[in-house]
Amino acid sequence: MRMKLLIVTMIFSLLIVGCTQAELNSIPVNAAAEATPSLHETPPINPTESSPPLNLLLEGIQGHIRNVHYADEDHVLISANKLYLYDLDSGRIIAESSDEGIQSIRRVEDGYVAIQVAADFGNNGSRSGGGTSGGVLTYSAIFYDPDLVKQSEFNFSSLLKENERIVSPESIAFSADGKRVAYATNNGLYLYDFNMSQQTTLIDLKQAELTDLKERSGVVAFEQIGFTNGDKDLAFTAQSFDVPPIDGKPSFSTCGTVHLDGSKLTNQKFESYTCRELIDYNEFVFFAEDLDFTIPSGKLLVMNMPSGKTRFLSMIEAGESRFVSGSDRGSYFATTLADQTDWKVRIYDGNTGKLEDEQRISSDGDMRYMAQDPIVKILDERRVYIVLVGAKNPEIQTKVVIGQF
Repeated sequence: MRMKLLIVTMIFSLLIVGCTQAELNSIPVNAAAEATPSLHETPPINPTESSPPLNLLLEGIQGHIRNVHYADEDHVLISANKLYLYDLDSGRIIAESSDEGIQSIRRVEDGYVAIQVAADFGNNGSRSGGGTSGGVLTYSAIFYDPDLVKQSEFNFSSLLKENERIVSPESIAFSADGKRVAYATNNGLYLYDFNMSQQTTLIDLKQAELTDLKERSGVVAFEQIGFTNGDKDLAFTAQSFDVPPIDGKPSFSTCGTVHLDGSKLTNQKFESYTCRELIDYNEFVFFAEDLDFTIPSGKLLVMNMPSGKTRFLSMIEAGESRFVSGSDRGSYFATTLADQTDWKVRIYDGNTGKLEDEQRISSDGDMRYMAQDPIVKILDERRVYIVLVGAKNPEIQTKVVIGQF
């Protein structure tokens, strides 16, 4: 198969290497922040000399490159017509596996675990992950060893009740050891232990009485979830109502945390900020704004764990907060912003908000490259960024930009 790939390499040498009774809190942005740099102050970029470029040709990768996933500091996983484990030192593929239906994949203690989504056209939809045209979506967990050899598969349909569905791939999260999975459905939030084959209900959404709504701090739907605080808690984004509900007022976006036994639920909303996208780490969580439905504030919400204290980091331009990507360990975050025929990609320090690097990536006159935001990954240890432009459009060649900052 002809490799559909246009590679732009700009990489430097890689040898350098709450409370029991939860309450919905409305928090003004300024009051919630521990420290909020001025949005109008432009953080300085420290000039550095470029070292000789190292060309990574991604040889052997076949088909349209659709995504890149974190593996470890020496490797990345690349989704194309297969799932490839790519060595950044040697520039070679060291393992590969089927990529069919894989939406995300992450490193766990004994290898990797992926979320696979498939359309089941023979299912009547009563017990499934969700609906799609002509069929229903089913969600599975695929476990691999470190060499991408498939070890086992778990279908989430076995956990679902009548008319229950999983919200989305982002509503499934795995613990660091891969032995537990949390997932959200239209009925509630759950934890499943693979070793014990045991399901635990953390938050029940089926109860509609006012006392039930108050106990779960107004939450009516969970959207995205992730493990944090050494896998002792779950962080989440959700849709919530006021308690008591205000007649005619729709649900609104909130975010918070809950212990793995369902206790200590906290759920917050913020004035002039809408938390919709979750990027989870052990010691803190990024809650970013939404790509499509939010007027951007130019800020990023950080929640420290286990204290739950929040603060905001500011970006140079307000529009940047529409699309935020976190690095593999959380030391940095990246933003992308369209500028006529170019993409501006900025990398910030995840603790201080200091601007670390800025790159411009041209569309080369093809506006199809400007239709959707690029995919950005950052490897903390190497200070390496990987940007995919056009990866979400199979009709164009993916532009891959790799560099060190």
